[in-house]
Order: sequence, then structure tokens, then C-alpha cells
Amino acid sequence: MSDLPETVVFEHRSACLRDNPLGDPHTRRVEVHLPPGYDGVRPFPVIHWLPGFGAHPSLTGRALAFGTTVADRLRTAMSDGRVPPALLVVPDGTTSYGGSQYIDSASSGRYAGHLAEVVAEVDRRFATRPEPRWRAIGGKSSGGYGALLAGMTSGLFGSVIACSPDAGFEHSYLPLLPRALDTVRAAGGMDALLARRSTGPVDGPFMVAMSIIAMGMCYAEDARTSPSDALPCDPDTGAFRDDVWRRWLTHDPVRMLDEHADALTRLDHLHLSVGERDEYGMHWGARALHAALDAHGVPHHYREHEGGHHGIEHVFTDALAGLRHVWSGRTVGTCAV
Repeated sequence: MSDLPETVVFEHRSACLRDNPLGDPHTRRVEVHLPPGYDGVRPFPVIHWLPGFGAHPSLTGRALAFGTTVADRLRTAMSDGRVPPALLVVPDGTTSYGGSQYIDSASSGRYAGHLAEVVAEVDRRFATRPEPRWRAIGGKSSGGYGALLAGMTSGLFGSVIACSPDAGFEHSYLPLLPRALDTVRAAGGMDALLARRSTGPVDGPFMVAMSIIAMGMCYAEDARTSPSDALPCDPDTGAFRDDVWRRWLTHDPVRMLDEHADALTRLDHLHLSVGERDEYGMHWGARALHAALDAHGVPHHYREHEGGHHGIEHVFTDALAGLRHVWSGRTVGTCAV
């Protein structure tokens, strides 16, 4: 019987994030949830789970008084066989603007590189199966986006689970832009809005505005880009900037398929899901991505579930349950899954 803790948290000093353009910390926490039966000797698969925009990089907290934590729910699902036993790793991809999209950005930092560092460090510290076919990446919202991008570009993962990912930017970003501009204006300008990061109030309109600003900073190509210049339109006049918007679109998974569909086709498993009433239009972006995947002949599992963008953590269990067929018949720790 192992006396190892269920959760291990360690700090990783990231070479990729050292001296990043935003001056954000390069030492980051990594949260690792150990599966039932883990003894530090027999190797297990690994699931890297990417939190969404603005979320604390942890699966141990509860936003509401109801239900259990995501970590507890998934550990129970591993115990009863619904989800195959695996280490569950949560990296920290936050920035001073709220999120990194888990990409290498000229103006935000090298977060795809940081993710690759975390993968290597987890394999070094724990008993893992260090091959892509035994390694999955998943997440919700910006985390689902990051999982898709990692599946397209890194070669590190054999399975991708994207829940309500940023995709179809015309659907998921453009409708939010006027709301973000209203919030910037109501705050008294960009500098006044950004000052609320430390003073509050951190309400819904603030988070929507910050998400649009963060996307601009992630997709900018110059480290000197200001938050105002990173937006697809002038925050004072509303004048649209076609060149900035075209740059954003190059990061849209729907449009990236022309170049990266082959990488997704080589995956062992690709899961895409979304709530049919997503408050941010992610359901239309997911539908566009689903159609594009079909058009490119990329095998995938697509599901629309009841609900919106928030309070859907229960769908993570079903999403990760799909890994059973990937790892079926292969010895995993003490279990054959």
C-alpha cells in the first residue's frame, strides 16, 4: 500500500519564460494528481490538463458550494474504471493579462515552450510512460484551444481533448468586441481598466474585456505592442483594423487546419465537445471546427451537451473516458484498461 500523497505540487523554473516580455514570473507551480495504484515504480500514462482563461491553475478548488472538485471527481472515475488511471498534471500558463493561450507569443512569452518543459519535468520526476501514445492533453475554453494547438504543432501528445475551445473566431471573439470596448470606455480608458486587475471589481464585463485584451497580446507579433494596439479596432473610435484581425485569424484552429490537419489525423484520439447554449458563441465556433475537421478527413469524436460555458466541469469525466479505447488492452500501472 503506497503512502504517497494524492496530490504533489512542485515549482518549475522555466527557461522559456525567463525574461518574458511582460515581466511575469518564470518560476511556476505544477500540480500533479496521482492516480489510484500509483507507487512511484510502475509507470502510468499522463493527462496534461490546461485551465481556461483567468482560471487558477489547479483542479482542487470549487467555484460553488455544490458538487466535488474536478480532481476528486476524476480520481473517483479512475477508481471505478470510467476513466483510465493516469497522472493528471495542471501547468500554470497565466499571464498578467489573464492567460497565454499556451502558445509562443512575441508579446506575452513562450508558453508552448514552457508546456514542453513541464512535460519533460513530469516524466523526469514521476513514473510515467514517456511516449506520445501514452500522453494526452486536454482543457476547457482557452485550455481546450491550447490542447488543440499542442496537438497540431508539438508532436508530444497522442490524444487531444478540447472542451468548448476557442475556435471560429468570427463567432467567439468578434461578438465580444463591442462589449469589451464598452467596458474599457466605462472604466475611463485602457489604463484605468487594467488597474482594476489589482483593485477590482473583477466582474463579468471586466473578465470579458480582459479576455479580448489578452487575446490581442497573445496574437501580437511585436513585443512592444500595447494593449490598445493589440485590439482589432481602435478602442477610442471603433475604427476596425483589418491587418490586426487577419493576424488573429492565423491563430484560429479552423483556419490552421489547412496546414496542420495531418498532425491531427495522426493522433490516436481527438475529442471535441461544447455546450449547445454557450454564452460566448463557442458552440458555433465548435460547429465550424467540426465541419472543417470533417472536410479535412480528420477522425474525431464530436459532442454537443446541454448547458453553456460555465458549470460544465462534469463533462470532463465523459471526455476523458474516451481514453479507454486508446489505452485499451495495454497494461497501465496495476490495471489493464
